[in-house]
Amino acid sequence: MYTPVITEGSKRFGNNRWHSFSPKLKRRVYLFSDLEYEHWLLIESDPNIVDFCEQPLKITNLINGKEKSSIPDMYIKYEDGKQEFREIKYSSDLNKANIIDQIATQRAWCNENGIEHSVRTEIDIRQNRLLLSNLKLILKTIKQYDTPTDIEKYKIQKIINKNLPQRISLQTLLQQSKFVTHRLFLTIGWMIINGEIQSNISKSYFGVNTEVWINE
Repeated sequence: MYTPVITEGSKRFGNNRWHSFSPKLKRRVYLFSDLEYEHWLLIESDPNIVDFCEQPLKITNLINGKEKSSIPDMYIKYEDGKQEFREIKYSSDLNKANIIDQIATQRAWCNENGIEHSVRTEIDIRQNRLLLSNLKLILKTIKQYDTPTDIEKYKIQKIINKNLPQRISLQTLLQQSKFVTHRLFLTIGWMIINGEIQSNISKSYFGVNTEVWINE
C-alpha cells in the first residue's frame, strides 16, 4: 500500500542508520535510529502484523494556523484489517516544541482519515532487552543462509507434534531431526518470526536450550 519516501540514499539527517532484510516484506528496510531498529524487530516478529512500511508518506496539516509537515516512522496493518501510523521517539524528546507539532500533525491527519495513531518510546520498546537481543540474533541468522524449505519446516513440525503436549528443546530437535546445526537454527528462526511456532525467547537466550511448541 505504501512505499518508503525516505531510504538510505535520501541522505536523511541523523546518525545510527540501519538497513536490514525484512522476511515479512521480502525487501530491505531502512531505519534511522537505534530505537527505530529495535521497534522494527518487534514489528517483524509479530504474527498479527501482516504488512508495514517505514517512512510511509509525508503528511501536511494546519497546526495552530500554521502549515506543518511530518513523516510517520511506520505504517502498520494488522491481520484483522486494522491500520495504524506510529511515531518512534525517546521519552526525553516528547516535550520539545517541534516534536509536539510533529505528533500533532500526524494525529490530526489520522483523525481525519479514520486511522489509529500511536507513539512508542524506549519505555515501551525496551521492556524486554533479552527478547530484542534474541530477535537480533535470529534475524542475523536468517540473513546468512537460504530460506528453509517446506520439507525442513514439515520435519520440524512433525517432531514437535510427536512430543505434544510437552515443549521441546532445540538440543532434542537436533538429535531427532539429524539436521546440521545451522539449518536447524535457520528453520526454527524463520518459524518463530513467522509465528508458525511459539518459543520462550522472551525468557531465555536463543540456543540449544531454547524451547519451542506449536501455536495453541
